[in-house]
Amino acid sequence: MKIILDTRKSAQENAQSFFNEAKKLREKVKGTGAGMREVKKKLEELEKQAVSMKKKGPEVRRPKEWFEKFRWCFTQNGLLVIGGRDAHSNESIVKHYLDKQDWYFHADTHGAPHCVLKVEKKTPEKGDFEDAASFAGVFSSVWKKGLFSVRVYKVSPSQVSKKAPSGESLGKGAFMIYGEREWFDPSLRLGWGVQEVKDGFRIICGPLSCVSVHAQHVMEIAPGEKSKSDIAKFYARFLSRLPIPVSVSLDELIASLPPGEFSFKPHSSK
Repeated sequence: MKIILDTRKSAQENAQSFFNEAKKLREKVKGTGAGMREVKKKLEELEKQAVSMKKKGPEVRRPKEWFEKFRWCFTQNGLLVIGGRDAHSNESIVKHYLDKQDWYFHADTHGAPHCVLKVEKKTPEKGDFEDAASFAGVFSSVWKKGLFSVRVYKVSPSQVSKKAPSGESLGKGAFMIYGEREWFDPSLRLGWGVQEVKDGFRIICGPLSCVSVHAQHVMEIAPGEKSKSDIAKFYARFLSRLPIPVSVSLDELIASLPPGEFSFKPHSSK
């Protein structure tokens, strides 16, 4: 007998639903003799399932870091890079997370996220800037189009402004850049992997050179013909069948990827 769980409910809520249905079936057993065996069998199955769900208890979810609501990755040296997912998060990144010591990156194409290299108390090296430029490139619209080249620029926070030229206005997520820019021609190789953290695993997606340093079971992602859902399901199955299985959220896998369709293969660091 198949028991269908409502994924929108917790384990406790599903268990309670089973108990409620079992209660209804008990009343049916009292009131009719027709199909008695079938009803009793279903009642027994429901009660077993309800008890099993109660034993499992409520589902425990991994607490997430503040930056996981954005696109994010770490440079090879361990500095955090964040990027917007939409106009709202682009606006938020610049207004609330671009500190005076940080650096702003943007791909020179329509449909690119605002990206920030978070410096904090560290001194970024040339490699950190190159990794941040790659991050801005792989999450821009050129990657979705199957292109492997885009120019990315870097400026200081003081050069990013919401002040539009006279007679113009800027919509949500739009900013003006003033002054000179430093340009990069980054690699657009995309990586995907899992990073072990205190309460489980989280997904890292970003420049392959960065992901291969900080993650396990790394895949190299390229433009292709498979949907996000298809490759996420394949990767989730792959991780679950490892000698030491890794459990990750399918929704988190899908959300980590840039727009587009994909092909992928295991990455070898050799």
